[in-house]
Amino acid sequence: MDWTWRTCGLACLLTGPQPAGLFLLGHMKSVAYVTPVDSAEDLVARIAIAADKINTTPGILERVRQSFLLCQLFTVQRHAWPAL
Repeated sequence: MDWTWRTCGLACLLTGPQPAGLFLLGHMKSVAYVTPVDSAEDLVARIAIAADKINTTPGILERVRQSFLLCQLFTVQRHAWPAL
């Protein structure tokens, strides 16, 4: 079964406009779909394993957090009032 086409709508419903959520879903998808999925039960088991793997990986979102902080810093600096 090809389940990959169904994940786009699900990703949008679950994360909304949150890039970190899309990162997590994309990473989970890449872990779950290493090989083709044969059944719905297999897919559920793979998703549970992928979620556990992500949950136990220390610092998995550290780069994402740093990127957001840099973006926020540059945005604040760009819109800051000039010093008088």
